[in-house]
Amino acid sequence: MKTVLADRYVLEHEIARGAVGVVWRAFDRITGDWVAVKILREELRGEAEIFESFRAEAEILRTIDHPGVVGVKDFIVTETVCAVVLEFIEGLDLREHLRVHGPLSAHEAALRCASAAETLAAIHRSGYRHSDVKPGNLMLHGAEGVKFVDFGIARAAASRTAPSHGTPEYIAPEVASGDSASTGVDNYALGLVLYEALTAHSAYRGGSITDVVERHLTRIPVRPAAVDPELWQVVESLLSLDPRARGDLDAVAAELRRLAPRLSRQATAPIEPELREREAARSFDYAPVTPHLPEMTQPASLGAMLAAEPEPAEAPRRGRFLVAALVLIALAAAAVWGVAAMTGRDVPNAEEGDDPSAEVVSSPEGESSGDPTEPAPSESGTPGAESASPQGPESESPDAGEESTDMSGSEGESGDSNEGGSDDDSPGSDLIGSPMPTSEIGGDSR
Repeated sequence: MKTVLADRYVLEHEIARGAVGVVWRAFDRITGDWVAVKILREELRGEAEIFESFRAEAEILRTIDHPGVVGVKDFIVTETVCAVVLEFIEGLDLREHLRVHGPLSAHEAALRCASAAETLAAIHRSGYRHSDVKPGNLMLHGAEGVKFVDFGIARAAASRTAPSHGTPEYIAPEVASGDSASTGVDNYALGLVLYEALTAHSAYRGGSITDVVERHLTRIPVRPAAVDPELWQVVESLLSLDPRARGDLDAVAAELRRLAPRLSRQATAPIEPELREREAARSFDYAPVTPHLPEMTQPASLGAMLAAEPEPAEAPRRGRFLVAALVLIALAAAAVWGVAAMTGRDVPNAEEGDDPSAEVVSSPEGESSGDPTEPAPSESGTPGAESASPQGPESESPDAGEESTDMSGSEGESGDSNEGGSDDDSPGSDLIGSPMPTSEIGGDSR
């Protein structure tokens, strides 16, 4: 017999396995619908902080009632299992689609990113920021829509706290430099998603985490010849250093929908990124939307401490940034080791960490790094090749014929994949794995 949760949800196939949870495709006996069931790992149920984060994610999803956000259907807590039941979305996420099919047409990219902008605006109005916007967290829905998944590091919109971890390729410059965060971090990441949808390449991927983070602060993508100039203005606006210059998301969505009818419906071949120096990289004086961290009770971040120093010449400024990055890298190494110790697993294997720019990046409290394994995007536009990993799991779920334990989440815990496969060349992958793997909703049931 198959495992049944709450005498209702029949677990059919394991979809994904992450650092925090295991996700199953399940059948709802009452409604007759397919659902996605994310089960907190058994060894983590006693960890109060992790349990609360797991519960908070379900509560955030329940609070945000919007067609562009994956729906939460149930939350189950017993002596033996903690699980959240979510809407099951058929199809691919944007990252996997770009890997398999290449860029979207400009017409489709504008419409899908308009849908994403409208959803993010609704999320912000609900009092939250997503904090981890990237192609792997956007499920393609219908002909022109998307649905956001993975709210594992979402924050209250008014919170000054930067995400505890995320993906270096999509981190906003103010977070990279250690300043406090705002909803503008989602606008910035959306600009990178739009760029990636048009080119099938991550703009900042390649090299060490230090390289990737510094490029956010000092460089910006060059408009590919195939991209419409007005559409490119939207990309550049969203990628502004100043969060206040990134625009209102409802206005961004309206502009994308205005442009869409005249944009090409023919997709291009993948376009490799080319970067140029930001015109404002040396002169822009960042004034955070929210107060600096020293106003809080927690210790000041490295970025806040650096911000208190006198403005130096360009060369010393770069040197100080690199020193700070090395300190962050050391802190992150300890953080990764701590997670590994807590979960009882080894530090993530080599195939998850081959490209440091695909690893997790933390707020100023921690950041991981590694040796460069791929050429960084350059002004000549000749980075190394990239591709995304399949969304499906590395291994199938336990055999359907295995003995059932009703109301239990005791399936195997041996897998190490956090997004369903190797992330060697996957844009937007995380080292530690976010609480809700990108493949968990709508991944096929293979």
